Amino acid sequence: MLRHIAESFRLFLDLFQDLPPLPRRTFLPGAVLLLAYPLLSVLLGTGEEEQAFVTAFLLAMAVRIGLRFEDVARPLMRPGRQARTAVLLLAVALLPLALLAAAGEMRWCQRLPSFYFLLCGGLYLSDMLADRTALARRFWPQPEMQGHLAAMTRFMVLFSLSFVLLNETMIRSLDPSHWLLFWAVLPVLSHTVLAALRETVLGLEDDRDTAI
Repeated sequence: MLRHIAESFRLFLDLFQDLPPLPRRTFLPGAVLLLAYPLLSVLLGTGEEEQAFVTAFLLAMAVRIGLRFEDVARPLMRPGRQARTAVLLLAVALLPLALLAAAGEMRWCQRLPSFYFLLCGGLYLSDMLADRTALARRFWPQPEMQGHLAAMTRFMVLFSLSFVLLNETMIRSLDPSHWLLFWAVLPVLSHTVLAALRETVLGLEDDRDTAI
């Protein structure tokens, strides 16, 4: 089992050798998951792999929510309503964990990322159809992005739906224990794709302005 843990960590770290530096907290939930699942499998015993999967996944999700809560909540805060917004967001964040714990099935854990990206895609699609950029403006408030928010909104619809398809493909293609490795690197993958997407949008818009 220790050999399996070491091999999982080696594969996990090898995936990031050529990526630009990222905050260490990006890797923490994945590391927690890759440690917790094999250890819980041993502690719970044979035949309890699904319970070990669900427990390890919930633990890693709790770590991820704790690390990202402030970053996600800050753009949504409004003056005078910070406390109410924080409580509401915390309840929304913890509700899926409570439902997953009650269900106790790893297939629902695997589909949580699909639900998340589907929700994000729906919100951006709503903005796009209404010719708004409200959501993009909250997450890209930088001055240099203000002229590119409509393009980012359109691209985020495609980005979100692509990750839904990617996750569903991985669920069908991989053994659940191998899918955990995919989930562990998913934040880094999405962060890298978003960074490339932002630079692409800026480059395309700048090239168009130059041509005009």
